[in-house]
Amino acid sequence: MKFYVNWRSSLGSIKKNRKRSLLTMFGIIIGIAAVIAILSLGRGFEKDTIKSLTNNDSDKVEIQINFTPNNDGLYSSNLGFFSDRDITLLKTVSGVENVDYPQQEMSSIYKEITIKDKQESKQIELVDATEKELLYGRNLTTLDNETQNKVALIDSITAQGLFDAENKAIGKGIELNGQIFKIVGVYQGEEMTSMFSLPESNIQLPKKTYTYYFEPEKNNYSLTMTIASGGTPSEVTTEAIDLLKKDGSMHDFGEYQVFDTAMLTDGIGQILSTITYFISAVAGISLFIAGVGVMNMMYISVSERTKEIGIRRALGATRRSIKMQFLLEGMTLTLVGGIIGYIFGILFAYAIGSLIDVSVSIDFFTVALAIGVSSGIGLIFSVMPASEASKKDLIDILR
Repeated sequence: MKFYVNWRSSLGSIKKNRKRSLLTMFGIIIGIAAVIAILSLGRGFEKDTIKSLTNNDSDKVEIQINFTPNNDGLYSSNLGFFSDRDITLLKTVSGVENVDYPQQEMSSIYKEITIKDKQESKQIELVDATEKELLYGRNLTTLDNETQNKVALIDSITAQGLFDAENKAIGKGIELNGQIFKIVGVYQGEEMTSMFSLPESNIQLPKKTYTYYFEPEKNNYSLTMTIASGGTPSEVTTEAIDLLKKDGSMHDFGEYQVFDTAMLTDGIGQILSTITYFISAVAGISLFIAGVGVMNMMYISVSERTKEIGIRRALGATRRSIKMQFLLEGMTLTLVGGIIGYIFGILFAYAIGSLIDVSVSIDFFTVALAIGVSSGIGLIFSVMPASEASKKDLIDILR
């Protein structure tokens, strides 16, 4: 009950001096708003940066395992550095959720095509649709791609070489790994003008048709290992590498190494967090200055209310209750300023974030910081004025 009475008395004192109270709170509001805005934007920028580095929408940790051969000649060979046996081996490691070859986005490939007794190696481009300037026939459409239609578009050079004339290619078929694709159009091919010019694709195929009839080629020069939830990446990685060094398919021909994106993103995250906290600390200097303003206002309040203190003491108020009243007055002042500053800080962060295209991250820490810091400032900078008020001697006051 005494606490409630003291708190109501402190609120009444604040209301009596509205202008002075608002000016005192202004420093707290500015300081808290600056710190909250910087923290929210800094953490949002940190998350955006890490997300762009991992290029992974899920929260799962993926670790890439590479192989470095002792003999550089193995790079030019057709020998793969990893096999399906290595994948099966790594899946036995505790904490591993999945192991697979890295996914490749196919856009163009080199394949050997067959027409009757003629075989030629051609560059094939996988497309959703084409808009070529045709000599004969039609372009590939999105309908061909969606329905996995076995059709093809070839250039005039390929048509001339295989059919002796461009117009004879329409309606004919080309064989690709046992599958027959019907030629529906011929476009003008380009000869290579120099050894430095990039070769043009010779054949266009619908992308979904190719992936439907042919299994994507595996990139067996590295492996991607996914860590299960709750697993420790460093421990799982160490065990996986030790197992490959002992029983890996290429353990006698080189070394297994790990590229851990988690380690990279953790390091960058720590750097960004340090920068954010440093800037927040610089902005927090204004809170110290605001605290000095609170102390100054409380001293003025104590000197102005000497008569009030004397009357309360004469009516039986203890030194402790006098001290509690002034402490609550300072804490209420700064706490209200902290809440207002928090709201302004969040609004300011969203406004800046929308302008510079950075997401805003708000967590419990920022809420606790606003309330804790503002309350702490009120408590720390009100202790001395409150102590002075409680120590005033009743006899001296009455004189």
